[in-house]
Amino acid sequence: MNRIYILVFSLVFLACGGGDGDDIKVIQENENHGNYEEEIIEEEVFSVTIDETDLVNLPKDNGGSHIAIKKENTDAAYGYYIYKPEGYANDGPAYPLLIFLHGWSPNLGKEPLESILVHGPPRLIETNKWDPIFPFLVVSPQLTGSSYWPPYKMHSFIEYLMEKYQVNKDRIYLTGLSLGGGGCWYYAGEYADNYLAAIVPISASGAPSLIDNLTKIPIWAFHGGQDSTVKAYENYGSVPLVEAINLNSPKVRARITVYESSGHDAWGITYSGAGKNYASKKYDSFNMDIYEWMLAYKKSDQD
Repeated sequence: MNRIYILVFSLVFLACGGGDGDDIKVIQENENHGNYEEEIIEEEVFSVTIDETDLVNLPKDNGGSHIAIKKENTDAAYGYYIYKPEGYANDGPAYPLLIFLHGWSPNLGKEPLESILVHGPPRLIETNKWDPIFPFLVVSPQLTGSSYWPPYKMHSFIEYLMEKYQVNKDRIYLTGLSLGGGGCWYYAGEYADNYLAAIVPISASGAPSLIDNLTKIPIWAFHGGQDSTVKAYENYGSVPLVEAINLNSPKVRARITVYESSGHDAWGITYSGAGKNYASKKYDSFNMDIYEWMLAYKKSDQD
């Protein structure tokens, strides 16, 4: 069974952490005072189709278990939290896998494992707000021993997860914020033989050397237009990086959504979906759940 989802976005011909509620308030205030200019050029209907044949028979998830696996208790490259949906079984069907990479902190590598629960999908799970259209295994590793997410370690970590858990190898998705968003760009960009079906990097930058491999994978990037930590429009921030990818004829057009009045924390309202309809109309709109968008893509689609 295939299900079609419709998303309206603006076509643009241009050269080119706070809480969820706080970000929305800032956006609303700036809109009301006209502090940024929007340009609506032309609208086109964007649709994605989810092939549900490997999803519809998964047990319904009414609330699973979120388990901490400390580094000293695993052979994996990282300690991590794993969310197992209700009905998951070690001898059961394979599940889509979503990996979330956290951002930088002043005590990076020295914080308790629980520190990764404050943002993104782990936060939604912990606050009982995790409810995607189909169940996911969600794994949130903790960075230790490095100040960035090394692509080779991410590769081995994914291999570990595929071996240990019931992972649908056609449906592995990577997302991250700030430093973790960079982990998405660099793993997908440096590994031509990566395991990913799609990536969602948020508030992160990349490099021109990554562009060739990034044309081979579906991408939806998010960024705050007022981000002074990782600038959206400079040094291969999300906007110029996505534009460069799209100039190189990717198989799937890369998407870029910008909250023009938001700062570095563009992730809270993205992961929760609360930022829908607050995105700048100069770039791709945010009218679709990002988890549904992910499920529209399989690794086999890239062959």
